[in-house]
Amino acid sequence: MIRIDHVALYTGKESFQDGAVLVEGDRILYAGDRAACPPADGAQHIHGGGGILMPGFYNGHCHAAMTLERGVGSDLNLHDWLHMIWPIEANLTPEIVYWGTMHANMEMLMRGCLGYADMYFFEEEVGRAALDSGIRVNLSRGCMNIKEVDSVRTLYRNWHEKGEGKIRVSMGVHGEYTSTSEMVRHAVEVGNELGAGFHVHMSETRFETDGCLERRGVTPTRYFYDMGMLASRTLCAHCVHMNDEDIRLMADSGAYMVHNPASNLKLASGFAPVERMRKAGVKVALGTDGASSNNTLDMMGDMRLASILQKGLTGDPTALNAADSISMATRSGAEALGWDAGLIEEGRQADMILLDGSAENLIPMPDIPAAIVYAAQGLNVTMSMVQGKVLYRDGQFLTLDPEEVKGKALEAARELGVI
Repeated sequence: MIRIDHVALYTGKESFQDGAVLVEGDRILYAGDRAACPPADGAQHIHGGGGILMPGFYNGHCHAAMTLERGVGSDLNLHDWLHMIWPIEANLTPEIVYWGTMHANMEMLMRGCLGYADMYFFEEEVGRAALDSGIRVNLSRGCMNIKEVDSVRTLYRNWHEKGEGKIRVSMGVHGEYTSTSEMVRHAVEVGNELGAGFHVHMSETRFETDGCLERRGVTPTRYFYDMGMLASRTLCAHCVHMNDEDIRLMADSGAYMVHNPASNLKLASGFAPVERMRKAGVKVALGTDGASSNNTLDMMGDMRLASILQKGLTGDPTALNAADSISMATRSGAEALGWDAGLIEEGRQADMILLDGSAENLIPMPDIPAAIVYAAQGLNVTMSMVQGKVLYRDGQFLTLDPEEVKGKALEAARELGVI
């Protein structure tokens, strides 16, 4: 058993200025006021030092191994950027992807991200890196042809629910403009046959949306909806260029919109209508995208940017308030990726992070959610726990060697010709 106390606790629903949490195995036994916490004789004690204990982050859309391409193609739009990235990716190997992913896992755990949805190549190596580091991952290959779709059967059979349930597998479709209707229909059939969710880039740029209208006479959202891909287990990354019908279809289908504000702004893709979608009943999660188009994997930074961006776009200071922003980055992400986490409450899986209570940017903090969204930074994280296991604490990793990971990542970047 683990007892964490002397913390400002934010459960995802309510705040406790002097809180405590009890963890037994992979589950939360108690979360609330420290004064009311049951005795826990013999429990491992973690003194929070007055820091903020909160749910961890879940990155709804990521290309983890692209940490190796950080800085490539800066100051370009998406389609020019892709034409720089794709020749580099043609030289990827399983070993390169493994070390790029381990590098991403290290970066995310240091910044409080406990799980993510990956869409990339050699997803078996992404799964191996997740097992070795202890982080959660939802695997999907960015399929562009029928052969790649068929390979997902093996990926699902070998990896779904591995690592004590921390690893899940979805059917990935790279996008409308990189696939055929025949391939998408096949992907829907195979995904439904497996019982898998779906993961797709959708309506990221005006170029993509206008091209789909020319090719198919409908928007990407309408296209994927008619194909049967939009459902309650579908991650739709970006959703920047959405009309009223697109938003209604998303709400009706139960699919998740995954907002990637930093990537969308850096690539000049546009401003996703997050507040309009939320008000229409669309479920919204948060993602960083890859480290070549962001250029970090810091969910804290994207959460703050998402909130402030919606306030500026709508002219409404209450838009995407602090509590809603945290929910989008934590609870909504966990639900979208299929994990019983994202809230610190009795019975949930014990995923949580601790922020440094002595950090100058967190003093004082009369409003805990506001401190998290508007003041905290990713490197304020001092502890990351996944399913009751501490993976990172006070600058130390318990499952990986950071010097080895950084060294191997640099070797892999050199092999790719990035540096």
